[in-house]
Amino acid sequence: MSDEHTSPGPQRERKQAVPLRQTGVDHNPPPPPREVRQQAEVTIETPDGPIKRRRRASVGGHALKLDAPQRPGFKRRWFNDDGNRLADAHELGYDPVHDTNVQSSDVGSGVSRLVGTKANGEPLRAYLMETPDELYAEGLAEKEARNRLVDDSIAAGRDSTGQMSSHDTYGQGSIQRD
Repeated sequence: MSDEHTSPGPQRERKQAVPLRQTGVDHNPPPPPREVRQQAEVTIETPDGPIKRRRRASVGGHALKLDAPQRPGFKRRWFNDDGNRLADAHELGYDPVHDTNVQSSDVGSGVSRLVGTKANGEPLRAYLMETPDELYAEGLAEKEARNRLVDDSIAAGRDSTGQMSSHDTYGQGSIQRD
């Protein structure tokens, strides 16, 4: 081998490495300080005397995902935001609940919770809605009236929809009501 291949090229002055924090660009900012919440204290009676400790949260216990406090004079229900369900609920007299005392996973647009995933992969939300007891009772009475018509037609051997002719029926049937 000749000397020309082993000798390094022209020597350049190397720049000094600068730590990231000194460049003015912070690639890994420190985490924000955690907010310290005041924990409620409970007093436990022991044979040695009362002991004060912070109240523990029930993490592994039984909890209902869609639990919400009732409001006197109103019926509350959860409606999935799927298709036209919220608009249908609004037509039935249900209005969104805007209660700051109810836990919500969405800010500003009523009380809602994440309940699953839609067919297209988007998150599925359920919204808490309420209607006055009077409107709820009227809706229940209408539903019962429709059900009563169907029951009466079945008991009489008629087709309440008008889709079947007399030659489409086979056998006899009977229904007894309570």
